[in-house]
Amino acid sequence: MKKSVAIFMALTLILSLSFFAAAETVESADASTMRLARAEGGVFLKDESGTELSYRENMRLYSGNTVATEADSRAGISLDKTKIVTLDEQSFASLHQNGKKLRVKLENGAMYFSVSKPLASDEQFDIETSTMVLGIRGTSGYVEALSPTSSLVILTSGHAVITAVSGEEQEINPGQCVVIRLTSSGAEFIVCAVSPSGFPALLTEELAADPAMAQEDTSQNKKTAASAGSQSFNTQSVQNAVEDAPSADAGQTSSPNSPYYPDDEDQQSSASGREIAYAAQQAYEAAVDEALSAAQSALSEAFGGFDFIR
Repeated sequence: MKKSVAIFMALTLILSLSFFAAAETVESADASTMRLARAEGGVFLKDESGTELSYRENMRLYSGNTVATEADSRAGISLDKTKIVTLDEQSFASLHQNGKKLRVKLENGAMYFSVSKPLASDEQFDIETSTMVLGIRGTSGYVEALSPTSSLVILTSGHAVITAVSGEEQEINPGQCVVIRLTSSGAEFIVCAVSPSGFPALLTEELAADPAMAQEDTSQNKKTAASAGSQSFNTQSVQNAVEDAPSADAGQTSSPNSPYYPDDEDQQSSASGREIAYAAQQAYEAAVDEALSAAQSALSEAFGGFDFIR
């Protein structure tokens, strides 16, 4: 009788652990599985250690992966079913994921982003450059790293908050662009009104590919333009905003036809977050191993010898 009870309890424990692990895997994959949705022209991928990866359509991407594009190239990345980003030509970005928290760090170049469904209270999606962090809830727009000390954000739908690395914050609404410029005394925000005719090519083309988003953008831009009370966006205004900033090529080793990859020190800037996620995963696996070991001991005692292979 005792032997039967021990066997039953051990098998129940094993089945429960297997079901829990499978459910957790499916839920995690559904919540935020990053994939390379499309690659046009020269696209380069590297893993967290810096090893170059061969890519295929719809391949899965992982936290710590980097994506870079050559001239006349673009890369579309699906962060999950409701969040997409498109990396423009001659751009470089790294992807970071910790549970339901997503972060795309734009090191160089420009990108389009779109979130079709407002984020849940436990979700987080940030786009980061060397000058700021853009907190996204349910929006679409464009981010460009103009130089090591200046960035550009254009919002086409929703609302967002820009936080400079020096701590200052600036709200941004549809139909507005904001240039974030770091100075010796902190951050300077230059707010401009922008219409579709002034959009960068990437933003125009991505919106055209999504008629629903383009229609929403047009209606919201009209409302914002009527009450913006800010200067109009044009190429010269952006040039004036960054004319005193260091060149975007300063300290970089890229050429017009080669993707820019940062130094190893730059790649390690978010190592602490990855280490925390890794430690949590290790703790979970240790707990599962301990439970399975207990189940194996119970089976061994019941049968007088049992080798459980995980």
